[in-house]
Amino acid sequence: MPTNRQVEIISHTPQETEHIGSLLGEMLTRGDIIALAGELGTGKTTFVRGMAHGMGIEGKEVASPSFTLVNEYEGPLPLFHLDLYRLEDEQELLGIDYDEYIRGDGVAVIEWADRISQAVPRESLWIRLRYLGTELREIMFQAQGDRYEKIIEELQRKVYNEQLL
Repeated sequence: MPTNRQVEIISHTPQETEHIGSLLGEMLTRGDIIALAGELGTGKTTFVRGMAHGMGIEGKEVASPSFTLVNEYEGPLPLFHLDLYRLEDEQELLGIDYDEYIRGDGVAVIEWADRISQAVPRESLWIRLRYLGTELREIMFQAQGDRYEKIIEELQRKVYNEQLL
């Protein structure tokens, strides 16, 4: 996976992880692809909950779609939340209309994207969450393409201005 630019942000609490997700969500537009990776319990779903809030999706509890593989959230811009933890191989993507979600008219966020890295579009934003302590997380943003480079530069600026860095 070629990397154009990386930005690392440290989150000290789940609330901060959610807030960073919200800041990102405010910048997303139709067709954006967010690829999430990280161990169980690192805050991927918490981050997506924040993204949904930042995208203006209100009144729905964002939860991991582990048993359905995909949750769709309606808002000013639809959010397609795919959780591929239980996926055995990339062939199973055909059964969930994967291409429709990633080429759809909303934002696609893919948890456990590292399991299908070959199927993630070349232009995407990779986010890896990693344990550093009980609540402490490293959130590494890797831009794949000019648009995502601009997004993470702006996100870094916003986080710095709020003194979260």
